Amino acid sequence: MHDTEAKVGGEEEVNSPLADHVYGEILSQILSGPLDVGAKLPSENDYCRMFSVSRPIVRMALTRLGADGILERKRGSGTYIKRRPSKRLADFAQPGDVAVLLQCIEYRIEIEGTAAALAAQRRTDQQLANIKAAFERLKTEAISDFITPESDFGFHNAIAVATGNIFFIDTMRMLQEQTVRLLTVSLGLTKSSNKERIRRVIDEHTEIFEAISAGDPVLASAAMRMHLARSRRRLTDGTQDAIS
Repeated sequence: MHDTEAKVGGEEEVNSPLADHVYGEILSQILSGPLDVGAKLPSENDYCRMFSVSRPIVRMALTRLGADGILERKRGSGTYIKRRPSKRLADFAQPGDVAVLLQCIEYRIEIEGTAAALAAQRRTDQQLANIKAAFERLKTEAISDFITPESDFGFHNAIAVATGNIFFIDTMRMLQEQTVRLLTVSLGLTKSSNKERIRRVIDEHTEIFEAISAGDPVLASAAMRMHLARSRRRLTDGTQDAIS
């Protein structure tokens, strides 16, 4: 087995990149295998032998898959498939990258939810005009079914700038590479899906823009959090492809 465990402050610290790798391997098996929702997966010990890693590594990977809504762990029974991502996910991202992308969304829900609320309270007329211009670019691209990651990021970044807080602005700059990667995957799935899915994405952005324009911080935060939560769901739930 890999030496993946260390004692720090009396607690066990697990090698996160290795857990990401195991996450990706299990996700890959779910995407490519015949098992359907409700099917039972191998035990932790089976996965330890399969991937030559320790139980804490396997447990962390399974816990993350559970947090992402893909698996359900039942005490005393085992681990079951709760939700299957679209098989097309593998066309746009390596399964091993999905764990990091979903962690990025999780972080963005908190950061951008707060940013949207502050933007609704603080935005200047010029900043609102910049948010609107970015929003209009998104709508124009949606008409041709070709929303670009850069335009989507531009909308979210304009909101961060409207907070007037350098830390939100710097955070978006720090997250830009991962966010664009995430948007490339998410928009790739959306473009290759039905037109209703594209309309829903634009509707979510509309709700965010209108709340900020109205100066409603509670609604702006809720709209942003809902949009990002739905983005996360679209990545992990293959049934979203069939929604019309």
